[in-house]
Amino acid sequence: MSISETYLYKPPSTVETSNFAKHTNTNPIQKRLIDRFHNRITGIVKSLQPDSVLDAGCGEGFTSEIFLREMPALKLTGFDPHEPSVELSRMRNPRGEFLVADIYSMPFEDDSFDVVGCFEVLEHLHEAPRALAELARVAGGYVVLSVPHEPFFCLSNAARGKNLDITPRGSDPDHRNFWSRETFGRFVDQEMDVVELTGSFPWTICVAKPR
Repeated sequence: MSISETYLYKPPSTVETSNFAKHTNTNPIQKRLIDRFHNRITGIVKSLQPDSVLDAGCGEGFTSEIFLREMPALKLTGFDPHEPSVELSRMRNPRGEFLVADIYSMPFEDDSFDVVGCFEVLEHLHEAPRALAELARVAGGYVVLSVPHEPFFCLSNAARGKNLDITPRGSDPDHRNFWSRETFGRFVDQEMDVVELTGSFPWTICVAKPR
């Protein structure tokens, strides 16, 4: 069963986020792309053999659910600023710990987690460099990040008629930052050493080690 199929139920009326809509979309192409993306980041995180993982900006717990299923002994913590999303994460993932928190000021000590994951978050932020520094601070081992791979993310949306009235055309309306794979690597390099810069169309995935 794909991650998309797992969530084909009516969500609470207060959970109306673009992340929830993306993961529960029944479009077969979108489902396939998302499932492939989740398989890719899960494989990367598993290869790092963490005992503890932070899912920063966990949303409704889609990625956390896969991590907990694929790594049964994992100690997983997630946070998000949106309380209804955190409540849904707790419902779906009773083995994890989820809290409402701010990515610019995380309530964790330095080097708290073996791996810090932040997936599809940085493109939404007004102060992405500040968030990047916080992610590096709480990571004791590695940071795994993903963002849309531009311009291919926008072009793939526009090709199926999505968000044609948004500038740049095809972009999600709440995206603030637009990185190519190379420019995202340079962005991460401001705070961390880039270990791997890869992707799963139409997303860029970066593995980095805090200095």
